[in-house]
Amino acid sequence: FFAICNSIEIDAPIPLHLSSTMSNALISNSLSVVRSSGRSLLRRGSISRTQSSYLRSNTSSSHLKSIPCIYRAQSTTTSSSSIQPRQDALTSSDGVVGVPIDFDTSSSIEGKESQIVTIRLEKDQVLRAESGAMMYMTDGIQMNTTTGGGLSAGFKRMLTGQSVFISDYTYDGSAGPCGYVALGTDFPSKIVRIPLQEYGGKIICQQGALLCASHTVDINIEFTKKFSAGFFGGEGFVLQGLSGTGDALVKAGGALIRKDLREGERLKISSGCLVAFQDGVEFDVEQVSGFKNVIFGGEGLFLTTLTGPGAVWLQGQPPQRMISEIARRVPSGGGIGLAVPIPGMGGGTGDGGGE
Repeated sequence: FFAICNSIEIDAPIPLHLSSTMSNALISNSLSVVRSSGRSLLRRGSISRTQSSYLRSNTSSSHLKSIPCIYRAQSTTTSSSSIQPRQDALTSSDGVVGVPIDFDTSSSIEGKESQIVTIRLEKDQVLRAESGAMMYMTDGIQMNTTTGGGLSAGFKRMLTGQSVFISDYTYDGSAGPCGYVALGTDFPSKIVRIPLQEYGGKIICQQGALLCASHTVDINIEFTKKFSAGFFGGEGFVLQGLSGTGDALVKAGGALIRKDLREGERLKISSGCLVAFQDGVEFDVEQVSGFKNVIFGGEGLFLTTLTGPGAVWLQGQPPQRMISEIARRVPSGGGIGLAVPIPGMGGGTGDGGGE
């Protein structure tokens, strides 16, 4: 029988548990189906006459009871309301139930200087993303935008640089085995995937760093431990804490690097270059030494210090730095001047004007 199943490409089954009444009815019907299938395969030449004879002679009730089946039933009174969720499904802090996404095989980051991420969703999987980040989604993908746990949760996310609303993407299975969602950033950015389990289940990011994550990842408010770090550290007093199980995809401006700090190792960085760091890394500031360095060094009065152990992610082009450079080059009059002179419109020599 299993040779016949393989020839007609029947999926691998799981054991069947039925009541005696359902079992007898199913066996009686299945015997006729199996025998007729054997005769049909014989006519098409898919099996030999010997195999067909073996199938007809061995499809007794005792044989069929030992054959695994895809269907599982508890009793004859099972109703649709008693269907339980998949055993591998997880529930988020705001009550969303979904199957975890394997980002190792289901996510693809594309682009160089400005990147996007494409994520494959199967049925019952849930992707939680920043509101307004969606680039495209295929047929069968459903988007559900909520506050993710009420107004208090939305207000908490707003303080960490995210939107009050958050979008959950699911696939309903109507267009094949899977669907796809592509997400982009609001600023030319690199995207890095961080599995939280590999970093103690929690990382701390700059405000607005999160692009998307597993639905079981929570966004929390993290306050700087020292007043000086919040005032002069370039990240403000409120940071973004990501905790839970699953993966988080974080965005960073310009080149993105990772540094692994040893116990007690200190790293001094320019204010604004910090993207994220592992929980346990000490975040502080240090005054720049030397009067000339403060006035002419271009780094300001303070540098940010990070003390290990733990992982640190840094960005080469903080959005604030790029915005300030653009603003500095805008003419003070409010208009945009022309840097290249146009012939006949001034800027020429006296000889040209006399012709």
